[in-house]
Formats: sequence, C-alpha cells, structure tokens
Amino acid sequence: MAIPKRILGSTGAEVTALGLGGVCWNLADEDAQAVEVVHHAIDRGITYLDVASGYKDSERRLGLALKERDRDQLFVATKCIKRSGDDVKGEIADSFARLELDVIDLMQLHAIDQEDDLSEVLRGDGALRVIEEYREAGKIRFVGLTGHTHPEGFVRAMGEYDFDTILNPMGAVNRMWNDFSKITLPAARSRGMGVVGMKVMAYGQVPADERSSFLRYSMSLPLDVAIVGMDTVEQVEENVRVAESFVPLSPQEEEELLATALELVPTVKKELWWLPEQRLAS
Repeated sequence: MAIPKRILGSTGAEVTALGLGGVCWNLADEDAQAVEVVHHAIDRGITYLDVASGYKDSERRLGLALKERDRDQLFVATKCIKRSGDDVKGEIADSFARLELDVIDLMQLHAIDQEDDLSEVLRGDGALRVIEEYREAGKIRFVGLTGHTHPEGFVRAMGEYDFDTILNPMGAVNRMWNDFSKITLPAARSRGMGVVGMKVMAYGQVPADERSSFLRYSMSLPLDVAIVGMDTVEQVEENVRVAESFVPLSPQEEEELLATALELVPTVKKELWWLPEQRLAS
C-alpha cells in the first residue's frame, strides 16, 4: 500500500495527502536526528515537506537531508514572515541558501492574520512583489497564503490575489472552536486554490491512542495535504501507516472524535496565535 496522492489545487503538482511538518523535527537536539526523520519520511513515501524561515533550523536541516536525495519527486514548501519588499528579499535569499535549492516549489506569505499584514504585503513595495519576481525568474513555482486565527477575514484576504494555495488549521479541535474547514475550504476550492491543513494534532495535545483518528479526520476533509509535525522516526512510521491504510471516519467515529476534540479545546485555545488582539477587519 502507498500514501494516497492528490493534486494540489490548480497547480498540477501531485503530492502526498500526508505532509511532513518541520516545526517539530526542527526542535531535535541534533542535526542528525532531524535529518534521519526527513530521510525516513521520504523513504516511506512522503513527498510534501513543510518548513519556514521562522522555524529556527528547519530549512537548514531540510537542506542537509535534500543534498542526499533525488529532488524530482519532492515538493518543498516554505514560508516568509517579512512584510516589506526590502525585508523579504533577504529572508528569501536566506531560505534558498539554507535549503541549498535552486528552485522552491511553494513560498507562502506566513500568518496573514491582521489587516495591516495583508495591506503591507500587497503594496507596490511589499513582499508579494518580490515573490512574483522570483516566480517570473523560475526560482519559485507557486505562491501561497497562511493564516491561523480568523476564517472570515482570511477569505477576504484570499480574494485580494490569485494565490495558488492556502494553509489553515484543519484539525478536529479547530472544528469545535475556530472552524476554518466550513469557511475557507469551500472558498479556496471555488477559486481553484490548493488546500493544506495544519494543527492536525492540536499542538501535540492529542492523546497517543487518538492520534490515528485525528489524522483520519483531517485526511477525510477535501484537503490536498494534511501536515503533521513529526520529530522521531517512530512518529513518522505511525502516521505513514495510518495514511497508507486511510479510510474516512464513519459518522459514529466522527461524532466520538469531535467529543474528544471538544474536551481538548481549553488546553490549546490559549496558544499565542489563537487569540490575536487585532482581527482582520470585519
């Protein structure tokens, strides 16, 4: 059996429905441990690799692993947090250097959760202009948008530019408290955008005996990729086995899972980016 593959929106790129999130193995004590996780994920068939310039050493460690791999079948997605064009030039240049790549598949404007963020990146001298220059030069293939907090505001942001992909929380806990799946997912599909889901395991708070069900929940949504942060080979193996044998949740299984997710809400909703002081304009 193999991990299911899906087409990423209108990009034409085929990616695995399970993606490797770099925010976790980035925190490994040693480079070798992180690189081992990446290699094992690739060996087990995962092709979608998610990092960010702000995830400490995630890009550099992914670069170390990619030096030893055939790049053709892999899809590398990273993120930039700077808003102005001048600032993002250096950030993106650093991402290329750390990843040691000539081409980055997907560059995402990261954490566009406030009106000011959106306005700044869209300005004539904003970050989006620089990303477009890289894309025109063939250095960046696709452009994405990420957001963590306010689904309605994020939909308005999606309407400001023809983004190739979006990345939002799409875990069961979000379904119970801050639901993106009912709002941004259909809006993205109507625009032909690829949809990538994060926070599958609710910031690592999902009990071990429930993890497979939480992954199945997110994979049951009409997503292209569900990203899971994994920092050990054992975690990779566990998630790959679930993905390889993926079967959507039954209505009864989903009902039971959402009850568990509701119990987790008080544990995770105090995370920094769940409650920003300034909302996107409503």
